Amino acid sequence: MLGLARYAMKSPLHTGVLAALFAATPLLYFVSAALVALTTLRHGITYGTRTLLMAMAGGLVSWYLSGVPLSLLVLVLVTLLAEVLKATQSWSRTLILGSVIGLVLAFIAQNLFAAQFDSILDGIQQVFMTNGAGSVESQLLEMTRDWVGFILISSQLAEAVLTLLLARYWQAGLYNPGGLKGEMQALRFTRQEVVFLVAAVLVSVLYLPGAVMLFGIPLAFVGMALLHGIVTKLGLGGQWLVALYIGAVMFIQFILPLLVLVVIADSMIDLKSRIPERTKSDNE
Repeated sequence: MLGLARYAMKSPLHTGVLAALFAATPLLYFVSAALVALTTLRHGITYGTRTLLMAMAGGLVSWYLSGVPLSLLVLVLVTLLAEVLKATQSWSRTLILGSVIGLVLAFIAQNLFAAQFDSILDGIQQVFMTNGAGSVESQLLEMTRDWVGFILISSQLAEAVLTLLLARYWQAGLYNPGGLKGEMQALRFTRQEVVFLVAAVLVSVLYLPGAVMLFGIPLAFVGMALLHGIVTKLGLGGQWLVALYIGAVMFIQFILPLLVLVVIADSMIDLKSRIPERTKSDNE
């Protein structure tokens, strides 16, 4: 995919046309979002906005064909995050601000589209009743009725963060080899940032359950980067990384609390700096 990014960055026209084409393809809109983010990271918000507009034209086509406008939201989110990352050169601040932006968007979505969300949930409930599902499923649907907008925006924010990571990978590969690796190895929250995120999660649990995922995304991202760095520093091999990511997907409900604890500990004592790096001779 680095070759695709290299071709796209030949000129603004190349980037815009490719971004529009990929945005018009429902399953490939993440490539369009990554191209918009790459343009923003490399050339700033002015060029990024121009590419965004072309990508959104393709996104409108996708919306017309599929009836799902989610690609438009990811495009806007990743452009904002890319500009924040370019301005601050800080992944931690970008992730936290992304959660705050997501919270605002979730409130807007929940209030503006409440009727549409209710209609969708009612349809799902009818399917459950037709298939003879029990009361547990119906209760879960009722519990999520007030938080559908938050769940939707959380998923879009997670996609935006991952596409931003892809764009940063492309930027490093094209213009700064090894740069992304250094950023991920240095990534950690300060104590103040961790206190803010943990407090936001606790308040959300008590008063706004739908927002828990929004503030959990930065903690999960940094936690995975931290564990990745520890595995690499210990020289444990690629199979450990594969197991780590598979476990994170399959057992997220168990892994996420562990990631939060690891991130909190790292903000206090800088775990990676205390782990001696193993050389190849140590593993033989």
